[in-house]
Amino acid sequence: MTTAARPTFEPARGGRGKGEGDLSALSKQYSSRDLPGHTKIKYRQPTQDAPEEVRARDFRRELEERERVAVREKTRERGPRGTRAKGRGGENSNGKYLERQSTD
Repeated sequence: MTTAARPTFEPARGGRGKGEGDLSALSKQYSSRDLPGHTKIKYRQPTQDAPEEVRARDFRRELEERERVAVREKTRERGPRGTRAKGRGGENSNGKYLERQSTD
């Protein structure tokens, strides 16, 4: 059996070592992690959606305007409705283009 699993012959007792019995003689050092942190509260700046600004905004109108712009951009990319670009080949189900076979 290893010695780690065996009990100590003399049990350890605290308070008998140098500086352990007198609490007034404890060290005056302390860790930086024990210091208070985050002691200042940040307030919202005027452009950071303060409650007064939020009450004055019309979110529905803003959303509808953004949606109109998005639809306009999407249709501009696709081209006018019903006019697909007709090339030399067609598209298969995977979205890959196939070349037309010539009948020479």
